[in-house]
Amino acid sequence: MFKKQYLAVASALVLTAGLFPASSDAQVAKKNLAANYNNIKVLYNGVQVPTTVEPFIVNGTTYIPLRMMAGVFNKDITWDGTSYTINVKDKADPGYEAQMSAKDAEIQRLKTQIEDLNDEIDGLENDLADYEDEDDDDEEFQGDLDDLEDLLNEDYGDYEELEWDISLSGDEDDIEVEIAIDFDDYEDDFNDLSEKKLKTLVEDIVNDIWDEFEDTDVTGVIIDSSSDDEQYDFEGDSDDGTILFEDEEI
Repeated sequence: MFKKQYLAVASALVLTAGLFPASSDAQVAKKNLAANYNNIKVLYNGVQVPTTVEPFIVNGTTYIPLRMMAGVFNKDITWDGTSYTINVKDKADPGYEAQMSAKDAEIQRLKTQIEDLNDEIDGLENDLADYEDEDDDDEEFQGDLDDLEDLLNEDYGDYEELEWDISLSGDEDDIEVEIAIDFDDYEDDFNDLSEKKLKTLVEDIVNDIWDEFEDTDVTGVIIDSSSDDEQYDFEGDSDDGTILFEDEEI
């Protein structure tokens, strides 16, 4: 005879080598079972699990309360008396939603950061493109200035049968001119040149520059390239077209 009576389906979990799945064609019947009670204990991670219903053994199979084990494994258990169905569900972790909200917030923050970085990259790429365009313009202008420098050396490099080296620097608004002659080779010949001839050289060079860059102001020097000593200075004002040689108008 029973020491206690149990509704095995509603209140017990079968512990065997495996769990037997429910069958759709299971029989509905009542059976008398002989249950053995041997003061069975359930330990979880070495700690005894308390229960108000004592586990028992029937025909070599140990039965323990399903609700007790559901609590151990954090499950929700419900009993449907109409369909005789046990529903087992995972319990909602109270910290899970908070963790997910925190993760969602972090994901949104990272998305915003990525968008800001992409905007910054786009801005830098635009700045780089503008810089390259400006650099191309500078290179194009420098090429024109180099071409003009080559032309001036071609036209005046042997002025009065002396060897002159003419170099240009600056931009389309202000051009600096350096007319160099090596006194180690031509000092006496240079000193034999009249100031009028030097003024003519300067005037022709400045006018040739204005032919290419009519709005540029010109400043320049005639130097001894062997010592970098300045011999004469000159300038041209594009506004009124005047050219000064040693502060005197040519």
